[in-house]
Amino acid sequence: MSDKKRTVKKKRQRRILKTIIIVLLIILMMSIAVSGAFFYLFGNLNTVSFTNDDEELGVKEEVSVGGITNIALFGVDTRDTGEDSGRSDTIIILTLDQEKNIIKMTSILRDSKVPIEGHGETKINAAYAYGGPTLAIKTLNETFDLDIKEYITVNFSQLATIINAVDGVTLTLSQAEVDMANALTVQYFPGTATIAAAGEANLTGEQAVSYSRIRKLDSDNARATRQQKVLSAVFDKIKSMSKTDYPHFIRQFLGTAETSLSYSEILGLSPIALTDFNIEQYTVPDAAYETDLWGGIASDGVWYYIYDLDEAAKRIHTAIYGNDAFTGTTGEPTGGTE
Repeated sequence: MSDKKRTVKKKRQRRILKTIIIVLLIILMMSIAVSGAFFYLFGNLNTVSFTNDDEELGVKEEVSVGGITNIALFGVDTRDTGEDSGRSDTIIILTLDQEKNIIKMTSILRDSKVPIEGHGETKINAAYAYGGPTLAIKTLNETFDLDIKEYITVNFSQLATIINAVDGVTLTLSQAEVDMANALTVQYFPGTATIAAAGEANLTGEQAVSYSRIRKLDSDNARATRQQKVLSAVFDKIKSMSKTDYPHFIRQFLGTAETSLSYSEILGLSPIALTDFNIEQYTVPDAAYETDLWGGIASDGVWYYIYDLDEAAKRIHTAIYGNDAFTGTTGEPTGGTE
């Protein structure tokens, strides 16, 4: 081989080697960028080890419906801002229907009298205090024949942080609601601003949480409605949020809430946030539908909501799955859609 051919061959080899090095550097840089983005979003995810045993969670295999994911959302009433134990005074079944692009919120009133394994019949919000999210989910599944396997828990201070991450929410308040919300803000969030006046107002996280905690003004049903309004307003903010703002919000949210959801599960459910999703809201019990509803102090001296749990379960099934799983008939959701 001539010297000229050898020189050409060496140059070609150097070019090939240089190309390989450049490609490897690009792949390395992309890997670093992807891992950096992943760490930014999920580095402070407060995910916990959680059972996937259907029997332990009270799930019947035949209940599940494809395309629909039910997540238990618990709001825990605790003064300790870093503690997620205690009674779950907010219980919402958060339903993500990815096929129809619908987010549904079914509030179960905390004073509902239900059977809790090992504790007899008592208020449903006590299940979380007795056995954490596992017993709370099992109680929901067994009482209403559902397929909940995941949960998200926040205490009220953490909820305020999440609301602040979307720059607050806009709500319309009566003067009575303003007065009570301000009193709760002073009690639970001393030193923070109070709501200036009745009417439409943009509430901070602390103000919105105080509004959602109003209890003595009217009824537990009205309280659940206020909680749904706050969450709906948060979802509306997410819908209108610039896509470039999503990473900051996701980081704030995942670093605040405790959840059983893994990285891959969160990524699998996230596409619905990028759609023009609709929101449906339901409350159980609701006097318009639970016609046998009774509320008052029972013989044990405790205030309860007592109603036909089987009939309520049928209504929840219709709302969540779009059909009555107890009879096999199909129909539109009934009750409380907003």
